[in-house]
Amino acid sequence: MSIERALIDAVMKVYQSKGVGKFFSIKFLVETDGEFVFEVRFPSDCLNPNGNVQGGMITSVLDDCTALCVLFSTQGKRFPNTTDFHTTFHRPLSLEPATIKASILKMGRNIVSVEGKIFKEKNTLVASCLHTGFLLDTHGMNK
Repeated sequence: MSIERALIDAVMKVYQSKGVGKFFSIKFLVETDGEFVFEVRFPSDCLNPNGNVQGGMITSVLDDCTALCVLFSTQGKRFPNTTDFHTTFHRPLSLEPATIKASILKMGRNIVSVEGKIFKEKNTLVASCLHTGFLLDTHGMNK
């Protein structure tokens, strides 16, 4: 898949400047054979009472990274309006840099299914997700 680095850089510049992208410090690292890799650094505000990253925060990051995967794969023309999102938690995550890997499982004319996984140190799986969404055009997103 040929994805222009200029498109990725432009999207990430806007994304990292506000909202969730800024809050979670999500950084795009690389795309290889349709797998998109991101780094995330959760702020301490994301901790649950047990001292680990709260599951909803992990789900939020997975949601965003899988959506960015679709946006990049469609050359910035389409993004998923989520219709279904399942997260499975495998182990806790402390405040440490984490890696997210996202790849499209199937993209049709109107529906996309994306797999996402978040890993902590030593490539240890923390959580995985299946993100399904209705594909919307990006026209008018700046309104």
